[in-house]
Amino acid sequence: MKSRVIQALGIAILSLGFLASCYGTKLVAEWKDEEHQGYPAKIFVVGLSKEHGPRSLVEDEFVRELKERGNDAVASYVVIPGNEMPSKEAVLAKVQEVGADVIIAVKFLKKEMGGTQTPLRRYAVPVGFDTSYESYYGGVSAEVGVRDISYDYNVISMETTLYQSGTRKPIWSALSQTSYQEGGPMKQIKPFTTTVMKKLVQERMVR
Repeated sequence: MKSRVIQALGIAILSLGFLASCYGTKLVAEWKDEEHQGYPAKIFVVGLSKEHGPRSLVEDEFVRELKERGNDAVASYVVIPGNEMPSKEAVLAKVQEVGADVIIAVKFLKKEMGGTQTPLRRYAVPVGFDTSYESYYGGVSAEVGVRDISYDYNVISMETTLYQSGTRKPIWSALSQTSYQEGGPMKQIKPFTTTVMKKLVQERMVR
């Protein structure tokens, strides 16, 4: 009897440990232009969200972490005021005006909850800035990712892409999944940006 209790307790602890390891942000797919070299002189950060709150928070977090590492960066909402998501033309005009040579675009893909399974897709080479921006406005649902069972928690899928402002072509992109049980999606922005930033530094995309 005692051994059964110990065994059951052990299984419960292992299960809790497994679930705990699922929480937080992980990069599930990544693409990089291997020919790209050098660090950007200035980075323009834009959150592709129609809600001003999440957009400004994610932009602020990226700018804060970029500047802490010695990068020059600006958030789109600072130079393009208003509660509406800016148009592609407005973003590109401001990118040129502030002299940014790289754009970081953060796109919300989907949110899932409990007992669901993300579609199995190969992560393709990301499209150019123009196409990516237009697809967001068109409400296209990006079904990209890897198969990953979720249990009793929320999963937010995001795509972060770096573009060269001159060519508008992608130089790095990653699909991330942020899993959480409590705290709400807004509180997941900081761990999300921290995880992405660590990878950008590791890949020598930013300082």
